[in-house]
Amino acid sequence: MLAVMKPIKLIACDMDGTLLDDQKRISTDNIEAINKLKARGIYFVIATGRHDSMVKGYLDTLGLEMPVISCNGAMVREPFSNHLFSSIPLQTEQVFEVILACKSLGADYHIYGRDVIYGETLTSRMFYYNERNKTLPERDKIKLFVSKDYRNYVKENTGELYKILIIPSSQNDFIPIKEKIFKATGLHAFQSDAALLDVAQKGITKAHAIQNLCRELKISQEETAAIGDQLNDLDMIEYAGIGIAMNNAVQPIKEAAQNITKKNNNQSGVAEAIHMLLALK
Repeated sequence: MLAVMKPIKLIACDMDGTLLDDQKRISTDNIEAINKLKARGIYFVIATGRHDSMVKGYLDTLGLEMPVISCNGAMVREPFSNHLFSSIPLQTEQVFEVILACKSLGADYHIYGRDVIYGETLTSRMFYYNERNKTLPERDKIKLFVSKDYRNYVKENTGELYKILIIPSSQNDFIPIKEKIFKATGLHAFQSDAALLDVAQKGITKAHAIQNLCRELKISQEETAAIGDQLNDLDMIEYAGIGIAMNNAVQPIKEAAQNITKKNNNQSGVAEAIHMLLALK
């Protein structure tokens, strides 16, 4: 059971594996629950490892104009107006060291910049992004750039590179890649999906971004809640006044959370979590 606490004023919610089902859709139940939050003046903030350009269509679906916590907290921006609340980029040498670690173990990678996702090769993920762009209005398209000359790209975009998405060729490479990156840069690579690792600047997490956003909105830590499923959600689950793990969450998230939904992301588990929070007195 959840303890009696201050009324919740802001809910931060992960996307993939949490708000979205496995077909990357938001259920009607989730939409209706979020509408109830809006009617009560409670902020619903998306906190994702994705680039914020990949969130615009979902914001339309939800009727939200809130800033998005993207790249695991490295960038907080209102994606329609492009108003930047905060951004903490990787340093050029850090990016180079992460790329070298990837190359040494045959891992693919993408670099998330302020407005562009870069890839050294046309991976299946970049191909998917490109195909997806063909179905979207111009406003919602993801800007993609593929070039073998990663050094020139990184140097030309210094100060605007926020996250490196790593796609190991095997799950057996997860630990070696994480160790190489930490040894070379002091940066941690966090698992954001069963087959993906994310790298951002030291100390940057979704929790860090929530804290900064709440400071602007004059909301206390105790008045926040967070919902997530993967290891890149751990810090915000621990930080929030109430942390809720999805039924499909990995074990460390469940252990850190104060409550676990009975439903998973394919069963509108977020709606269950919201109703749970709305029932608090």
